[in-house]
Amino acid sequence: MTEPWASIDDVAKHLGVRRDSVYRWIEHRGLPATKIGKLWKLKVSEVDAWMQARRDGNLAEVRRSAEDARRPRGNGSPKRIVLVVDDDSAVRASVADYLEEAGYVVLLASDGEEALRVLTTASPRPGLVVLDLKMPKVDGWTFRKQQMGDPAVADVPVVVVTGASTARLDGVAAVLRKPLRLPVLAKTIDGLLEEEEPTRGRHERR
Repeated sequence: MTEPWASIDDVAKHLGVRRDSVYRWIEHRGLPATKIGKLWKLKVSEVDAWMQARRDGNLAEVRRSAEDARRPRGNGSPKRIVLVVDDDSAVRASVADYLEEAGYVVLLASDGEEALRVLTTASPRPGLVVLDLKMPKVDGWTFRKQQMGDPAVADVPVVVVTGASTARLDGVAAVLRKPLRLPVLAKTIDGLLEEEEPTRGRHERR
């Protein structure tokens, strides 16, 4: 039986992302799609295979890219590294694509346990964490408690992105509510990292 075509809207709903993310993946990331007339048509099985391949290879790719993190961007400011922590692979991919296009190197983690491992072992170290709260294994609250207990990474700012209550969280840099607006996230990260840069520079010169 021939697999039916799916529309951009169908795929966006299937992946739980916005339509503009699907268009961006087609145009810049090689998401398999066929243009029929003026409309893009996709096969869900091919989309799922592409997502799986991207999940399998993305972390290694961005870790290699992290070696370029100290090189300046076009405006002369240093490129920064952001760790995105979310158990939803579609959310991770969507946020990573948007931030990479904005000039960031992005590391990914699917739960708090993996996030803490990446945060403590990555070199250069991430400059900011984008954190979901409700995750299996080690959730965002537990990650935050463990992070604060490790002096080596306790000062890394955290932006929480969630629909859950943040009553048990202290000291996070910002809280953004789901559904997430990616331009708002990028603007928040830009502002926080601009504030952090002078402080980190003084600390590194000690």
